[in-house]
Amino acid sequence: MKKIFLFLILLISCEGFSQSPAGIWYFGKKAGISFNLGNNPVSLNDGQIDTNEGCATLCDNSGNLLFYTDGIKVWNKNHVVMPNGSGLSGDPSSTQSAIIVPQPNNSSLFFVFTVDELGKANGLQYSIIDLSLDNGNGAIITKNIPLITPALEKITTVQHANGIDFWVIAHKYGTNQFLSYLLSGTGLNTTPIISAVGSVISNDSQRTLGYLKSSPNGQYVASANAGTNGSVQLFNFNNINGQLSFSANLPMNINSIGAYGLEFSSNSKVLYVSRIDYPNSKSEIFQYDLDSQIEATIEASKITVATYVFDEFLEGIITALQLAPNQKIYIGRNNSEFLDAINKPNVVGNGCQYTSNAVSIFPNTCYFGLPSFITSYLDLNFTAFNFCQGNATQFEAPEIDNVVSLLWNFDDPVSSDNTSVANQPTHIYNSTGNYTVTLTVQTLTNTKVFTKQFNIIATPFANSITNFKECETDIDTATFILTDKNNEILAAQNPSDYTISYHLTQNDANNNLAPLSNSYTNVSNPQTIFVRIQPVTGGECSDTTTLQLVAVSKPRINAETTEYYCLNKFPEKITISSGSQNSGQSLTYLWSTGQTTESIQVNEAGDYTITVTNADGCSSSGIIHVVNSEIATVNYNIFGEIGQSILQVIPIGVGNYSFSLDNEFDNYQTSPIFNSIIPGNHIIYVKDENGCGISSALFSVIGYPKYFTPNGDGTNDYWNLQGNFLNIKNTLIYDRYGKLIFEIKPNTVGWDGTFKGRKVISTDYWFTTTMNDGKIIKGHFTLKR
Repeated sequence: MKKIFLFLILLISCEGFSQSPAGIWYFGKKAGISFNLGNNPVSLNDGQIDTNEGCATLCDNSGNLLFYTDGIKVWNKNHVVMPNGSGLSGDPSSTQSAIIVPQPNNSSLFFVFTVDELGKANGLQYSIIDLSLDNGNGAIITKNIPLITPALEKITTVQHANGIDFWVIAHKYGTNQFLSYLLSGTGLNTTPIISAVGSVISNDSQRTLGYLKSSPNGQYVASANAGTNGSVQLFNFNNINGQLSFSANLPMNINSIGAYGLEFSSNSKVLYVSRIDYPNSKSEIFQYDLDSQIEATIEASKITVATYVFDEFLEGIITALQLAPNQKIYIGRNNSEFLDAINKPNVVGNGCQYTSNAVSIFPNTCYFGLPSFITSYLDLNFTAFNFCQGNATQFEAPEIDNVVSLLWNFDDPVSSDNTSVANQPTHIYNSTGNYTVTLTVQTLTNTKVFTKQFNIIATPFANSITNFKECETDIDTATFILTDKNNEILAAQNPSDYTISYHLTQNDANNNLAPLSNSYTNVSNPQTIFVRIQPVTGGECSDTTTLQLVAVSKPRINAETTEYYCLNKFPEKITISSGSQNSGQSLTYLWSTGQTTESIQVNEAGDYTITVTNADGCSSSGIIHVVNSEIATVNYNIFGEIGQSILQVIPIGVGNYSFSLDNEFDNYQTSPIFNSIIPGNHIIYVKDENGCGISSALFSVIGYPKYFTPNGDGTNDYWNLQGNFLNIKNTLIYDRYGKLIFEIKPNTVGWDGTFKGRKVISTDYWFTTTMNDGKIIKGHFTLKR
């Protein structure tokens, strides 16, 4: 049988095993396993990754390693960092720091999507790898292109219903918005499909933790919402249009990390959740039966599959869950040399067979994370694309060993060719609607039946359009409100059934790329642009036409300008004019003051309008805003964490001000906020950008060390506040999960980097300082060993 395109999963048959794009995993501290030598994984010791949480690995469809990443570096198949392969914007403490998605129909290009930790500024970004470079070992050609900021520490990918393209799904912090980005053969569409469903995740950066997973069949997306009042929320996913809709809320009933790891069974009917309960020093795995698709029934089906009580150093916590090519689910255990396993995850109840210490990864170590994969790779089904009425919908059977016969049923009984025995048949649907297609595969040993539901949509028609004429606003250019032409394009077609977009090129219109904004200014005169019409339910069925934009000449003046008047120079006058650019033309002028000259003099703030008319009777109007300005009186506030002081400049005056720290002549910025001010004396300069002068003020800040190195060498062995702050009551130090590690009392040397006599790990720690006057100041620093 013909193989499906590169990277469509070769799935496991009941008689044996098969290689897979998910056939090799690298994670934790140089840990690795391979599924390519049999049904059970074997340990690998050649990985270079060293990360606490998120990571991703990808093989080709024969199980050969291509590359892997921790969201910060990318290693090629030879375990060497790729050219330009450092400095990606993930984070070692981000739950799902990275996921890898191949560009459809392109064997060389791969997208690496990264997410920052704790809702920080990097958010969701992507980089692109060209695997044809560096002698086939790959190199990054595009890096750290932002998509969302801030974002949760989670991301997942679902294959489009056409079996070719991919949906990349993330969640924006501070909202309840899931954003679905479509990656197709033409590249990434950076305009997302937004689904405002489920809980608003905001106010507490700890709530950004937890996995986002999709089911292998693409029907579900589950989100582990960590933190206070956290839960697992289950959504239905439409892999045709990228929309999520709410399905079920599964409370975790704990005010700690709560839900963290997630995974679906290979049949997409069972959900597994890991919960971390810090107050009670235990972690658990729960199972939910999704078959009813009813929230109350799903919640009632919950059983505890495994429980582990961990010690004060967090060893053995049950963390990430990941479905494998052998259809088992493997479980990460923090600071462990073993992975646990759920051997029969499709089985509801304790028959799922949870096994502790199922796979040894000695001498390497697992922490919190396991690699993220495109879950659709682990699903077995046929593919289809082109769902347009009257056009040929194309199908392709999955690759299965020992096939005796195939039988397709296209759910179209009025058609004369409702069935087919071909491997790659086509079928024309002459009526719109939902169709359930069934493929029955007879092998030498059994019969396999696969089904998918498709929505066939009407193909629209783009009618011819008359030229679009507007008076120019500048030389040979005008502003066109493109939707004014929608009715002409639609003619008798219902506007509520279709969307219309405008594009610069025919290729963009054909592929629905780079739509123009509704208010568009032409770049040539006349200019031809391209129009696309498609149903609101999907973009595969479409039609295009052209539209000519014509900018009609009129007098050229400044449409809107602003002049500034310094109050300290009163009663001097300034001159304002129309800014006429019509040399040699006979023009008349009329100001809002009643004056009829091209320019006038004023010494009052206000709006002055002018209308200019040429000999052809075409008029243009402009407005000059005269705005008062003055030198600033400087006030300021200093706030923020000790050692990370923030200066807020408060200028008093009516000017437009910029600000410079310790430099009167350069480095001015528009923001009045200066972060991370170093301790010492400083001068802030405030400049009126409208030429009315510079003012200044002197201030001082205090600080604390951003890191310390308790290695016993006598340098930086203790962390404490810097300076003579005798009004401090105490300082409490916490780890990232909010656990109290140490209390620093006044007049002591500080913290030596231990907890109950044992060295803690190198990472970030947070502190809370209580002043004697009751004021509380918070911050964080890094312990390095």
